[in-house]
Amino acid sequence: MLSRRALAVLLASGALARPAFAFPDRPLRLIVPFAPGGSTDVAARLLAEAMGPLLGQNVVVENRAGANGQVASEAVIRSEPDGHVLLVASASTHGVNPAVARHLSFDAVADFAPVTMIGTTPLVLVTSPAFGATTLDQLLARLRLEPGRHSYASAGAGSITHLAGEVFKLKAGLKDIVHIPYRGGGPAMQAVLTGEVAFTIESVASAASLIQGGRVLALAVGSTARHAALPDVPTFAEAGLAGVELATWNMLLAPRATPPERIEQIGRIARAALATDALRTKLANAGTTAIADASADETGRYLAAQIESFRAVVKAARIELAD
Repeated sequence: MLSRRALAVLLASGALARPAFAFPDRPLRLIVPFAPGGSTDVAARLLAEAMGPLLGQNVVVENRAGANGQVASEAVIRSEPDGHVLLVASASTHGVNPAVARHLSFDAVADFAPVTMIGTTPLVLVTSPAFGATTLDQLLARLRLEPGRHSYASAGAGSITHLAGEVFKLKAGLKDIVHIPYRGGGPAMQAVLTGEVAFTIESVASAASLIQGGRVLALAVGSTARHAALPDVPTFAEAGLAGVELATWNMLLAPRATPPERIEQIGRIARAALATDALRTKLANAGTTAIADASADETGRYLAAQIESFRAVVKAARIELAD
């Protein structure tokens, strides 16, 4: 049953004006470019669950991991552009990829039609309790005192956590910290736990349980205000390093030739779902802040701006990836 708030949003937007048989006439498919269990997968499944009753159709999540989003992106590009297949894009697949990859199999802007934002998830810098730093100042002091002796882990070369690490290095003036790419966020976090690296930067959604369990120490979070899941963790600005805002994000994209009226209808339904207290709470508990007011045009402009922002980091950090 629809909540009063969701029904009011739909009536006001006109999303219920179309006859039920017009569109969709079969389940929608949300293609996730990662394996199950990560923050993008969790956000997609929560959104799918909330959109189904509003659409009058099931919304099915399909995981198509591989090649840092290229497998999933190609599947969506090749699908019938009728609104029934959508991509759950992320900062890694459609923000970082275009900035670092020399030969992508897709164009993050030209091959897709933006639908709407889903939400943002801040990143958090964590270290092992055994490293001996309980504040960001202490971490920076040791890294500067022992140049060339320490490294940081990322989820892979060209990943969002790689670029987040480089942003941190640039803002902190660190030049002798070595980047070590791992095969995913799990192995990168394990490297912190075993003392192989000094720190990593990971999403709040992925790191929260380890932080709350005391296995790693969170020194700073990349949001503009403290995150509800980690209320005792300061922002980078509060910890003494201004200008560091680190987050990943998710958005819905459709094949470029999808009819605009269907883009608009899907966007209205998604935003109505994202405006409900139930979904916002579930996403917040998973570390994601829902965005319920981003139009297709606004989403497209955000995507373009993010790509340019990542390109600036790549240039400043002189990041070059092998083909």
